[in-house]
Amino acid sequence: MGMETIGKDFSAASVRSFLQSKKRQAEEEERAYEAAAKAQREKLREQFMEREVQPEAMQRVVTLVQKAVERGEKQALIFQFPSDWLPDSGRGITSQDPNWHAKLDGFAQRAYAYFERELAPRGFQLRAQIMDWPGGMPGDVGFFLAWKSQEDM
Repeated sequence: MGMETIGKDFSAASVRSFLQSKKRQAEEEERAYEAAAKAQREKLREQFMEREVQPEAMQRVVTLVQKAVERGEKQALIFQFPSDWLPDSGRGITSQDPNWHAKLDGFAQRAYAYFERELAPRGFQLRAQIMDWPGGMPGDVGFFLAWKSQEDM
């Protein structure tokens, strides 16, 4: 679709017509961008729902923890995802419900099961936290693996 020009019939009407055409084109581009972004978010959510904990997960966790320890931190962000991918949109996490983990779904549920099976017996703690609040609403959820040093005990 070509954009109209003011043309040789220069008048206030031709300027208004040009501006309206330009506005319509911008609106169409915005709708196309939003549709593409929505399709991408839906694809990522589908992948999140189907994703499994990979065999190399422990090595990835070790690497994340090692880097955090080297920076002097006492926890490591293991992964994050949008809170609206949870059935309760993260309300269990924001309200500090002791059973927040029962409201997990998809990869988050499998990651929590992995934590309970592989990491909790090694003395680690898992903390879920809302990482940001866009427009005052819960944004991404972060899963943090935490440990206590000897001086913390």
